[in-house]
Amino acid sequence: MLVLLLCIGTFNSFAQQGPAAYTGSNRIIIALEGPTSMYEFMSRQMIVRHNKATQKLECVIPVSTLIPLNDTIPADMAFEVLFGAKYPQLYLNIDAPLQIISSGNLTPETVKRIISIGLQGVNNESAIPVAFTTENNALYFSTNFEIMLDNFQASLPVKYLPYLTGRMQVSIDRARWVSRDMR
Repeated sequence: MLVLLLCIGTFNSFAQQGPAAYTGSNRIIIALEGPTSMYEFMSRQMIVRHNKATQKLECVIPVSTLIPLNDTIPADMAFEVLFGAKYPQLYLNIDAPLQIISSGNLTPETVKRIISIGLQGVNNESAIPVAFTTENNALYFSTNFEIMLDNFQASLPVKYLPYLTGRMQVSIDRARWVSRDMR
């Protein structure tokens, strides 16, 4: 709990210092695939900002905020599988060039974008479909993709080996980043 409070405090102080603040309260769903069922977790604490230097949307998900969507799923499964004690955040960086974002005429068309995923201390890149729309100084985006933990040299805790295949599905629906500079 103390680590979570320190992380939140760090994010709040960073957001107040930098010109491109994070937008919070975005929802992400992470599903861990089992041989016969999915173990779904949700967080409403994904924070997002646009980094002008890298031209990417930076998404940070505190692993400890992932809660199971079903009472039969162990409450700490996602935290343990993602090794939250050692790697407290999951990072997603999505290509989002400023000229596209600030153009103001984005349609809800889905386009392939490069995403960098930071999981268990390893970064991988992949091209995934992302839908962008703008509305009232806000950029909204949605995406669905899946990854294999093996691609990250990530390991599963031994106690979850019989329950999980190593495939993880990520779903972000209408997350937003708000900008004062967007036209």
